[in-house]
Formats: sequence, structure tokens, C-alpha cells
Amino acid sequence: MDNALLLSLSNQMVARRSMEVIANNIANMNTTGFKRESPVFEAYIVKVDAEGGFGRTKKPLSFVRDTLATHDMSNGELKTTGNQLDLAIEGDGFFTISTADGERYTRNGNFGRDDTGRLVTSSGNPVLDDGGSEIVFAPEETQVTIARDGTISTEQGIRGRIGVVRFENPQTLEPTGDSLWKATDTPTLAEGNVVSQGMLEGSNVQPVAEMVRMIDVMRSYQSSTELLSAGDDLSRRAVQKLGETRV
Repeated sequence: MDNALLLSLSNQMVARRSMEVIANNIANMNTTGFKRESPVFEAYIVKVDAEGGFGRTKKPLSFVRDTLATHDMSNGELKTTGNQLDLAIEGDGFFTISTADGERYTRNGNFGRDDTGRLVTSSGNPVLDDGGSEIVFAPEETQVTIARDGTISTEQGIRGRIGVVRFENPQTLEPTGDSLWKATDTPTLAEGNVVSQGMLEGSNVQPVAEMVRMIDVMRSYQSSTELLSAGDDLSRRAVQKLGETRV
């Protein structure tokens, strides 16, 4: 009976974690470049005592524990903005961003200029070119054109190329907030990706699918709650019967 209660609690912990992930996905359904997250669970086997034909034996009991999260790296829908510094990537690449904590990577191409003319993210972090340098425009450069291969041109000619990189295994990327990702693997220049000017990539979250998952998780949680209540009621009745037993 105690094992049943422990298993039920384990299932509730899984349901809670799943609900947190789903809620975060829904909250970011309109976040530019956001990638849907899914929790990953694994079985945790514990040997417990069980009554056997020749005394007490060990019986395996399987619990569930949260190990990590995976991200759906499929492309989101592209939306036209008309802003000449808004960029979207068609493919598996990432823009390279310079931060105080080192290089980071993003699919959010909502860029602009700071007071010094640098191409920066909405948080003010510089966007890097394919050589790892900051991209800086002169005040008189008002017409910026970015080709599909990432080449940047202005009235003064070609100014470089947007740094778009890719990773052999994108699942190793760690989200750090503000639409940025931290890499443990060394990236390579992304070939075959298309940079679209005047567009932004939307989130790849599908609200209806997330709501269906949320309903399933709620039902699983309710089932675990009912099992806990039944176990508690059974324990109470057992104690009551023992108290009524007369020797």
C-alpha cells in the first residue's frame, strides 16, 4: 500500500513538471523564434521487499524521474514586418550574438541600431558577422540591404555578411533567456540557409496541441489524486478495524 502511494506521488511530480513546460510553451506562443520544449522522463528502478514463497524477496519497483528537456527545432512561421533590420533564417542556422558572458546564439532576428551604429538585438547585444566581428553602420548609411546569403550592402557598398552558424546536435544548446542559447559544441558556418530581410520567425508552438496535452496531464494528475485518496481511506479503515479487534 505504501508503494502504491509512492508511485502515485511520483506520477504527480511528473504531471507537475509537464504542466510547467506546457504553460511555458503557451506563454511563449508569440515570442519571436521560440522553440517548443518537451520534458524527458526516465524510469528509476528501486528494489523493495515483497512477500515470497520462501520468505521476503526483492521486487523491482519502477518510479519516474525528470532528466532533461528537449526542444523542437523546427522552423516557425515567417511573418513580414517590413523593417529592414528584421531578419529570419530559413534552415537550421542561428545568428551569432556577442554578450558579456561570451558568444550566444539566437533565432530571434528582431535587430536594430544602437547609438554607435552597431547592429544589435532588442537587448542591446551586438550581432556578429561571419568573421566574429561587430557590424557597424555609419550615420549616413540609411539603406541597408541584406541578401539571401546574408551579405550586407549599403550606399557605401558591401559591408560584410551576417554570421549564421549551425550545430551538429542542436539539442546540446542550453537556453539562457532573452531568446539566447548557450553552446557547448563548436558551431560551423551554416551553408544552404536563407536569410530573409524584413521578416521575423514566429514561435513553433501550436496552441491547440498544447491545450490537448494540458488536458491529458490534468486527467493523469486527477487519477493519481484519486489513488492517493483511496490509499489513505484504506489505511484509515485498516487502523479502525485493528482498533475494533478484540483478542
